[in-house]
Amino acid sequence: MKKLKLLLLFLFPTTLLTQAASNDTIPAFVGIWYIPQMSWFVHYTQHSAIGKPLTIDFKTSSLTSVEGNFAIRRVGLRLGLNAQFENNIISKAYRWGGYLGFKGYWLKIQSSKISGTLHWNGELPPGEYYNQVGFSSNYFNIDLLKNFKKKRYIDGKWQADQTENNMGFYWGIGYTSMGFPVEIATLTTEGNPSEDLKFGKPAYDSLYKINSFNLSGGFDLLRQLCYVGARHGLIPGRPPMKLAVYAVTEDRIGFGPGKLTSYSISMAEALNPDRKVSSPEFFNANVHYFLSVGLRYYIKSGSSVIIFAAGYDIEATAFYPFGANAKDKEDLGLDFTGTLLNHGISFKIYIAFDRRWNDKI
Repeated sequence: MKKLKLLLLFLFPTTLLTQAASNDTIPAFVGIWYIPQMSWFVHYTQHSAIGKPLTIDFKTSSLTSVEGNFAIRRVGLRLGLNAQFENNIISKAYRWGGYLGFKGYWLKIQSSKISGTLHWNGELPPGEYYNQVGFSSNYFNIDLLKNFKKKRYIDGKWQADQTENNMGFYWGIGYTSMGFPVEIATLTTEGNPSEDLKFGKPAYDSLYKINSFNLSGGFDLLRQLCYVGARHGLIPGRPPMKLAVYAVTEDRIGFGPGKLTSYSISMAEALNPDRKVSSPEFFNANVHYFLSVGLRYYIKSGSSVIIFAAGYDIEATAFYPFGANAKDKEDLGLDFTGTLLNHGISFKIYIAFDRRWNDKI
């Protein structure tokens, strides 16, 4: 993981230096998203195969998201969102970019909570192990993002489609930290895992923690309307409708460390005697998808624009932990691959300002 951090540290400041002296390509803006009641759900790949021993009652939680290139620190702190949270590498890159006069990128910070109660219907070993446990963990995500022009290879050369690029395509790097319960399928072998690998007795963990470094991309019709000051919509030369449907998507892939608690390791080993888990630490891969669809309305006046939106957001993260394999008779393998899902009604507002704008289309 240190090598990954060093790679990001090397690549990103290089981009900062090459871009710092250029003119800013985006207006001063800030966007705030709020989901008052977000519902969580998790599904484990081996859930049915091991007898469905775990059920989870998630509490609904709110999610706040702030993004922008102007006053983001001030607005974020007022909403309790701090870019320096956990001293992660993305917030450091953003801070360095500010010192260098870095332009063209913007920051997005998200914060929520994952909490509830898990109910264990499987076997419990002797000792201090429980069939009902409460859990609570913070969810935090930070992204450093930038627009890009999408091109297609047409008639022997790469060409940008104006309509397609009015959708607001973007890419970025980011960092996510979160924790949630996992249902653990244990795996055993008598020494030949390719032929005799089988399930042992399952266990659970109330707080599997993930720290993920991400690469993301997607399109955002709301942010794009903000960037152009509502002077035109998807069709070049035509003004956007005051009231219209919007869509926002994001695809993300991430890698980083994941760790189980000592409680889950001791529980799994107690239920499967004479076998040991090699390590509570894992290398975790995530594949993430986000979609928001709804209605938006804008108000434009001279050099400023305000956009209001309401819609429904859905977000899914498939997680793949690698580690703790069963290779020998003494090994206890662990499998808790699954998908974490959240969804809810969201409210959004964007405010942007640029002196170059006027009321003419």
